[in-house]
Amino acid sequence: MAKNKCPECPAGAPGWMTTFSDMTTLLLTFFILLLSMANFDPVRYALTVESFQNAFGVLQTFPTVPIHPIVDIPKKTGDEQVKKQSLKDAEKIKEIVQSKNLEDAVKVEVTEKGIAIMLRDPVGFASGSADLREQGKSILEDISEVIKGNPDLKVRVEGHTDDVPIHSNRYHSNWELSSARSLSVVQLLSSQTGIHPQNMSAVGYGEYRPVVPNTSSENRSKNRRIQIFVDYIK
Repeated sequence: MAKNKCPECPAGAPGWMTTFSDMTTLLLTFFILLLSMANFDPVRYALTVESFQNAFGVLQTFPTVPIHPIVDIPKKTGDEQVKKQSLKDAEKIKEIVQSKNLEDAVKVEVTEKGIAIMLRDPVGFASGSADLREQGKSILEDISEVIKGNPDLKVRVEGHTDDVPIHSNRYHSNWELSSARSLSVVQLLSSQTGIHPQNMSAVGYGEYRPVVPNTSSENRSKNRRIQIFVDYIK
């Protein structure tokens, strides 16, 4: 049985090649037109050209055009810069606490908005009193040195007590005592830091927000505390 032979191809380039060449030429013209109207950095352009030449084996040496003038460094947002500052300040406060050997009485943590500082006995207050101990004043003054100079910070101070009923002619409940203690801290921080008074607040929770059950003297000591929240991010 005879096999069919393929027809002979016509001489010259196939017909589709003409159309493809026309399209390629038009595209090249279009991009050249765009390039002629574009504004570009000559240094960036020189580096790009040399990079292509090197990729195709045309250039055998490294580019001699300096790279650093065209490196784009992404700008940090305001919140990121503020967060970085809060981290630095938290580290400074931790160093102060360690230098005074107060790690058990003063706790420093980083929050989503800034710094949280907790003062426990025996640094805070004497029993039934809203007057700061000298050690408490000293550490708060040191903390003020770190955060002062930024009047836009927001400071919230919370006072907490244990569940032992108070017997005092001055304070009729733990609510009143805890509120007076937090106000005492706010007044000291306000005088030391220069933070706008409208950005500062004091609140007393009495015995109603314990961190541990009031079942022992040790636990009650942990519940008697002042918590300071310094917000860098609004």
